Amino acid sequence: MKNLAATLCFIFIPLLFFAQDTTIWGVVVKFHYAPNIFPESWQIAPISAKGEEISSYEIQRTKMIMVKAIDKYPQALLEYNLKNVYWLKSMKFYDVGYGGTNSNDALYLTDNGELQGYTNAYMEQTFHHEFSSILMRNYPALLDTVAWKNANARGFDYNDPENGVGAIRNNQSSQELDTMICKKGMLTQYGMSSLENDANTFAQNLFCPATNFWTIVDHYPMIHKKVMLLIDFYNKLSSTFNETYFRKLSPGY
Repeated sequence: MKNLAATLCFIFIPLLFFAQDTTIWGVVVKFHYAPNIFPESWQIAPISAKGEEISSYEIQRTKMIMVKAIDKYPQALLEYNLKNVYWLKSMKFYDVGYGGTNSNDALYLTDNGELQGYTNAYMEQTFHHEFSSILMRNYPALLDTVAWKNANARGFDYNDPENGVGAIRNNQSSQELDTMICKKGMLTQYGMSSLENDANTFAQNLFCPATNFWTIVDHYPMIHKKVMLLIDFYNKLSSTFNETYFRKLSPGY
């Protein structure tokens, strides 16, 4: 009987965890970990993807954040571009810890509790950050990357050929808005690593703005130019997205 009870418990716990999965506007949000949630090519060296299951205590908060984040997009845009969102306690690629990443139609995001810095605003920003990569990859002609680069300070070049991996590995991945960096046309230290990461940091602040984001936009001409370029990108995806729409958004937590 002891062995049977243990077996039943083993079966019950995963089923209970799967029952926590939810669907929001056609996007399936999942909270279990298995190696095969990652694309097969990620599971082998050198990427060697690894994850850790999210705490059950974080699931309800994460669901609330997902509802708030997903509701900011037209349903048709979501249905075509995003199928799954996986929430984990932690994950590693190339033996480097990541807060979020994306595949063709899925996001992989982490939440290790508010006391560890995973605030509601941080987690929602990470969703918008990673989803913007999918959208830029699916609609590459809609963002004027030449004009984007021209908005950077003269002589500046993105400094991470690994598209952010090196920045994370070298502790150069801060997402805090930095007015010294804003003078160069970037919002954050991490944004200096690649054009994609630069645009990601703008996207996360368009949809879930840091307290001083719009003050910075209105003060720094190069930042303003990039914001207008990114709004134009989103407006081509949906007429809902315009400057008025984004200026009305706030974290609201």
